[in-house]
Amino acid sequence: MISINSDAVEKVVASVADWPAHDRIVLARKILETVEQPLPAKSRGLRAEEVIDLLKIPQPAPNDGECDLIIEQARLGKNGR
Repeated sequence: MISINSDAVEKVVASVADWPAHDRIVLARKILETVEQPLPAKSRGLRAEEVIDLLKIPQPAPNDGECDLIIEQARLGKNGR
């Protein structure tokens, strides 16, 4: 990696100091684009469609009565009754 001295940075900054703000922002973005590293495809995670597919269940969700029954059965199982 090449190291630059602060004098070189100061010269660049001085050379664009009187540019309009918009032009300096464009330059800064261009500089940042040269150092951004694209993420490897595997580290980006799942696509939205894949997450939705994972959340799908094969049967409809239980209604309130069925939920109450499930909870009651779980409580009975914990208490050993």
